[in-house]
Amino acid sequence: MMALAAFLSAPAVRQARAGLLDSLKSKAKDEAKKKAIEVAKAKAAKMLKKDAVDPPAESDDAFMGEYAGTFAPASGSSTKAAATVVAYVSKSKAKTWDVTLTSDGVEKPVKLTGKPDGAKVALAGGGWTGQIADGKLTAKGDPGAFELKYTVRKSPTLGAKPPAGAVVLLPFEEGKPTNLDEWTNQKWVLVSDGSAMVRGGNTFTKKSFKAFKLHVEFRCPFQPSRRGQGRGNSGCYMHSKYEVQVLDSFGLKSGMGDCGSIYGVRITSKNASLPPKQWQTYDITFRGPKIGLLGKVKVWPTFVEVLHNGVKIQENVEVKKVTTAGKPGAHAATGQIMLQDHGNPVRYRNIWLVELKD
Repeated sequence: MMALAAFLSAPAVRQARAGLLDSLKSKAKDEAKKKAIEVAKAKAAKMLKKDAVDPPAESDDAFMGEYAGTFAPASGSSTKAAATVVAYVSKSKAKTWDVTLTSDGVEKPVKLTGKPDGAKVALAGGGWTGQIADGKLTAKGDPGAFELKYTVRKSPTLGAKPPAGAVVLLPFEEGKPTNLDEWTNQKWVLVSDGSAMVRGGNTFTKKSFKAFKLHVEFRCPFQPSRRGQGRGNSGCYMHSKYEVQVLDSFGLKSGMGDCGSIYGVRITSKNASLPPKQWQTYDITFRGPKIGLLGKVKVWPTFVEVLHNGVKIQENVEVKKVTTAGKPGAHAATGQIMLQDHGNPVRYRNIWLVELKD
């Protein structure tokens, strides 16, 4: 018995006990560390997870939009005609409408100004008079008469599904909140309709791309008191440097800074803009530059094709400079997609791309 006690108190046993205790303590610390990491990850995930909000309230206008019908000349056969009606509100809160009527039957567009007249809009300008009421636009002048009805045009690629192998950048399912997993700026607002709204600065894709076909859907807000670059402004940048402008340019004569233009480089060949509050599409085929020795550009970055609401508006446009507000720096073979925050609540959805072989 005394021999056993002596054995148990031997230095080797004491050392073994100490080792076992250290091992248990180390294991406990590892388990606590793992648990702390899991808690931290869960907390971070919860912070990143954002509840979707309802779309922001916007003013409305019963007369703004597109109209289609016929023009009956004073003599001769009727021809197809169309009109755009753009609503504005002045600083004094006065409402007006800019109306542009076009037809093969008249040499140049007819410009009228609309003013409130009870439940309708009274039109006048350039010897023409007319009105908008009950979804109909009529106007008369010496050359003849317009008779048009309100119509809604939609992009043929609206809601296009990403094909097999596509890189989905902003998933879209009607009425289901999307996510910003592929983007750097987590401050953008998730909207309950499945879109993301501009907020808190520009955002960039986490991945970089070289050549691709890109599908983007966007929605400009209705801001009747604003004009020009202050009205539904954002931008879609290839390689974070080369912008296809996003703007409420509905019904305007397009300039270098209007929707569909490659900002400061090439004016859109046609104003294909839809009215604000309608979803629009860009389908962009882009190839990045080819860079040679010492960083010299051998082939310039090129917009091979840009479709706006299904209408081809740009083709084979080389870009030899970083466009306004693009990410500064030298041309590079690859780059991120950037969406711009210009201070307007523009919304995006259903963004995906298909990478192309060089």
